[in-house]
Amino acid sequence: MTVTLKDVSKLAGVSPATASLVLNNQKGVSEKSRQKVLDAAQKLGYHPNILARSLIKGKTNTVLLCAFIKEQGKLSAFYGELINSLLTAVSSHEYYLQMLVKGEFYNGHPLDKRTAFLDIAHNRLFEGLIILSHWPISYSEVSDLVKENFPFVIVNQKVDGEGVSYIDIDHYGGTKEAIIYLIKKGHRRIAHIRGPMDHLHAQERYRAYVDTLLEHDISLKKEYIIEGNFRRLSGRTAMERLLEKKPYPTAVYAANDKMAIGALQVAKEKGLIVPQDLDIVGFDGIEAVKYTDPPLPTVEQPLEELGKLAATMLIETIKGGDRRKVILPCRLYTWDNLTKKTE
Repeated sequence: MTVTLKDVSKLAGVSPATASLVLNNQKGVSEKSRQKVLDAAQKLGYHPNILARSLIKGKTNTVLLCAFIKEQGKLSAFYGELINSLLTAVSSHEYYLQMLVKGEFYNGHPLDKRTAFLDIAHNRLFEGLIILSHWPISYSEVSDLVKENFPFVIVNQKVDGEGVSYIDIDHYGGTKEAIIYLIKKGHRRIAHIRGPMDHLHAQERYRAYVDTLLEHDISLKKEYIIEGNFRRLSGRTAMERLLEKKPYPTAVYAANDKMAIGALQVAKEKGLIVPQDLDIVGFDGIEAVKYTDPPLPTVEQPLEELGKLAATMLIETIKGGDRRKVILPCRLYTWDNLTKKTE
């Protein structure tokens, strides 16, 4: 049976109007009456109808997540975890989250994101917009949102420009930490299984790999750089090619954990002992790396924090707060601290 506002007011011995003021956190009620209403609401298990409250106030309390993802049929562990974090965080602010997932094309034509964003702003069906994209977002594509003063936040990439809110992860710094870790272990022949070059974060990780080697006077060997597609099979293929090199690398940095797992499988099949014969480090911090044999060092992305802060930034903007630009640090989990992580 649904508990109503009238039930609460009756148990508290006050009018429905007074109960409404208390439950909407409004002034004009004595402390004694306020406590009676709160006690009655708790005893009856009363939960306010957020949707009805929003309609009365002329607000939808709903934000839209526009996700432009390459593989829409099956979300990767990364996107799945990030979207779940966004959903949880938005709900904690008593907002609803609707999601629209699109690819790069619509009806066979390149998707016009700028027009899509402007339509969302004009329709005012949503109070804010979260933008998540596999492909680069340009300032020109969101400039109309800025002009319309429509609240939005771009998640998981940087977009420079006035009036833009974004939150991203320090992919460059995380990769740099991983390469320095391998160099400190004495490695000079460090290979890289990079991600597809149409992916922004793959570009950043590759750039950090190159820069860090050169900063430590380690020559860059093109034969040690092989492009994958972020899938485990491409990591296997890349590792097979790397082990054909003479001499083959003593360490491999893979641009994501799935490719690192594929590389580990091939190394073990070839009779190599990891990490004694070959070090392998991945990126992402997915759950699976804790259960490989041996567990793989990885640069962990703080996806839960990313989702929470993105939601908070958007709600702040909706309520008139300043737009912000945030970069979150990554953390490298190695053989020493992987044990602590799994406990």
